[in-house]
Amino acid sequence: MTHKVVAYPAVFKQDPETASFTISFPDVPGAISQATSLATAPRQAAAALGLMLYDAAELPVASPLAEVAKAYPRDTVQQVSVDLNQVARDVTRP
Repeated sequence: MTHKVVAYPAVFKQDPETASFTISFPDVPGAISQATSLATAPRQAAAALGLMLYDAAELPVASPLAEVAKAYPRDTVQQVSVDLNQVARDVTRP
């Protein structure tokens, strides 16, 4: 079994009204998810990231975590990793 683990900085933006989180990846447009808590948000983020990239011909270059954190000072920023080979095995195709 081979692994192809990638990691990208994710931005966790909390909605002040609902306390839920919207998660996005500045380096991976379209990789967006939501979570009801910061505890579950990384798992949701990894799922969205994996689904966007598992079959990509070319992977985008990941920005440094500190650079993304500086660009989003009011939000939580953390590195999210995912094994793209595992996602590819888990995806159900019609």
